[in-house]
Amino acid sequence: MKIRRIVTAERKSGVAVQVSELFDTTAPNLLPTNIWGFDQLPKLPLAAEQVLGEYQQKGLFGPKGALRIDVQSLPPETGNQAPDLGPLLAMLDLGTGHNMTPGKSGGGMHRTDSIDLVIVISGEGVMAYPDEDGQLMEVHLKPGDVIVQNGNFHEWRNRSAAHFVVVLVVLGAERAGAAA
Repeated sequence: MKIRRIVTAERKSGVAVQVSELFDTTAPNLLPTNIWGFDQLPKLPLAAEQVLGEYQQKGLFGPKGALRIDVQSLPPETGNQAPDLGPLLAMLDLGTGHNMTPGKSGGGMHRTDSIDLVIVISGEGVMAYPDEDGQLMEVHLKPGDVIVQNGNFHEWRNRSAAHFVVVLVVLGAERAGAAA
C-alpha cells in the first residue's frame, strides 16, 4: 500500500492543497515514520506558508499537548518471538516526549507517555498486554479496528504472512504516577 500525505491550508483566494507521495508500506525494513505533527495545537486558520512545503519530521512522540500522526508497518515475524525493541529504538527518531518504558520481560513490551489512537489499515496482527495477574493476553486485530491505547504496557506482533500496517494518532500526555 502506498501512503500519501494530503495537506490543506487557507489562502485569500481559497484552499490550497499539497499532495506528497511518502512510501510503500510493504518496503522491507520500513521503520515507523512520523508523517505530520505539532508540538502544540495551533490556532486556526493555518495559512499556506505555515503548513505547505517540505514537512520537517518531528519524531514519533511529542511533549505533553503535542499531536503526531505516524505510520507503522510491521513485517511478518520470523520465529515465535516479538522483535526486540533495543536495536529498533536505536534507529528511530522518537521525538521529544516519548518517555518510552520497556516492559520487565524485554522483547517488544513497552509503554509511552501518550494516548495513542491506532487504526489498522491493512494486514492482521496482535496487540499483547499483561493482565492484572501478569499473564500475557492478546487481542487479534484486523483492518478497520481502532485501538485506544492509554499509556499502558503493550507490544505489537505480526504472525501473518503479510505486512501489518497501522496509523497512529499520538497525543502527548503527562504520567502523574502509578495506576490505581
